[in-house]
Amino acid sequence: MLTLPPVPALARFIKPTFDTPFHIDYNWWVEQGLDLNVQLLQHLSPELRELYTGQRLGDKIDLIDWETGEVRQVEGLQYLIATRCSKDPDYIVQAPTLLEAIFRVFLSNGNHPLTPRALAPLVGHTSEQVLRVLSGSIVRKGLRPVIE
Repeated sequence: MLTLPPVPALARFIKPTFDTPFHIDYNWWVEQGLDLNVQLLQHLSPELRELYTGQRLGDKIDLIDWETGEVRQVEGLQYLIATRCSKDPDYIVQAPTLLEAIFRVFLSNGNHPLTPRALAPLVGHTSEQVLRVLSGSIVRKGLRPVIE
């Protein structure tokens, strides 16, 4: 039997399960004509938002993954979230909605894919609730299944 590679355009027809890995698809933001940095500003603490006032939003910073040694360029706001906001133990659970909490997990962990089963304890909700939010027919905040 012939198995075809997944086509990104057909991803919306994949029925996610508790073990389907998800991530933030940054290309989705570009395709929608949205500025990710505007969204990221909302995820900074008031103190960091004040410190960031006047900075250029498009500036890139090298972010080092200390586990793999990989260095990649990220937006300055992503860097602040990954290195400062994520250190606050209440950063994720204080998000106003479950969708925002899930989004913050991926911002905090360098966008490493996670399954609804792995996300559930991080956001303080059940796997069923997480899967329901992530598997809707509308993509929100670029949260999509990882297509290999």
